[in-house]
Amino acid sequence: MDLISVIIPVYNVEPYLVRCVESVQHQTYKNLEIILVDDESPDNCPKMCDDMALKDNRIKVVHKKNGGLGFARNSGLEVATGDYVMFIDSDDWISHTRVETLYNAIIKGQADAAIGTHTNINQKGETSLHQSALEEKVYEKDEVVDDILLPIIGPDVTYEYDVQINCSAWRSLYKMDVIRKNSLRFISERYAVSEDMYFNVDFFYHANRVVYVNDSGYFYFKNLDSISRRYDPKGVERTLNFYKELSSQVQSYGLDEKVAHRIDRTYLMKIRVELKHLVASDLSKKDKLEQIKYILSEDTTKNVLSNYPIDSYIFSIRVFSKLMRDRKVHAVYWFIKLREVADNKNFSKKALKLIGIGKQQ
Repeated sequence: MDLISVIIPVYNVEPYLVRCVESVQHQTYKNLEIILVDDESPDNCPKMCDDMALKDNRIKVVHKKNGGLGFARNSGLEVATGDYVMFIDSDDWISHTRVETLYNAIIKGQADAAIGTHTNINQKGETSLHQSALEEKVYEKDEVVDDILLPIIGPDVTYEYDVQINCSAWRSLYKMDVIRKNSLRFISERYAVSEDMYFNVDFFYHANRVVYVNDSGYFYFKNLDSISRRYDPKGVERTLNFYKELSSQVQSYGLDEKVAHRIDRTYLMKIRVELKHLVASDLSKKDKLEQIKYILSEDTTKNVLSNYPIDSYIFSIRVFSKLMRDRKVHAVYWFIKLREVADNKNFSKKALKLIGIGKQQ
């Protein structure tokens, strides 16, 4: 029976940690190695981890200096001894059959990874099933690149939405041989956004067979209290680093032509998110306008907006992108304010889609 390592980074999640760990302990698949990586959590989590390890010999605890989610996962990979590995965020949890379902899919398909889908759930207990763009089957080498790797980077220009396949590492069960042979690791989310994407691009480039299974037993907890209205200027810098690092990674694999405008589209989506956070922040209007001007005048943003086929967007995003491209600072500001008003007044999903700066799943 293969050993499966489950890596759980832990930071400031005292109200949720037991729920997460118990969901792993109660799996129908029992041959588990549960690795709790305490990322110098300031609450009671370090002691909670140690206490749980005393009661379950499958639990290992790693205490490390604070370095963020990506590096915490890397610390877990350093000590993992399993044949397969799964990542779980410590405020989330999984169904009791999640591990067994993904493992059985890997064995049956003789695959290097199994990808599942997930269920979104908020503090009110409201749930929504994430609809995957993948077909339930085994993907061979070329299909892994074309149908999984490339859509993770971003959809092509004909796809309706800005996210085609969720890049989160917690969706999958990975074969450790692929990770070990290619020395795969996460980069820091403090340096570049979407740290999961780089790991998945690396993994799926080296994978020969990948299976998708329509299992929604990962529960992604949307913590409403964690939403901040404070603008973080480093978010723009991390988004610029995202473009640079992902472009370099794709080039190293010779996927430049296949990627086409996929990176550009994801970059523009992330820049729109940064602009949305900026306008919703507590900064003065003058400071917001200055920051918008800076973002729109940055060379990467200008180049991408000049080269991307903006007319392929739906109407609302096409209009907004042209305002960005032409650096109409005040118009960009008021466009986003309109969306913010719509959010606050609980406009219908159809109306929000027409405005076009909504959160992507």
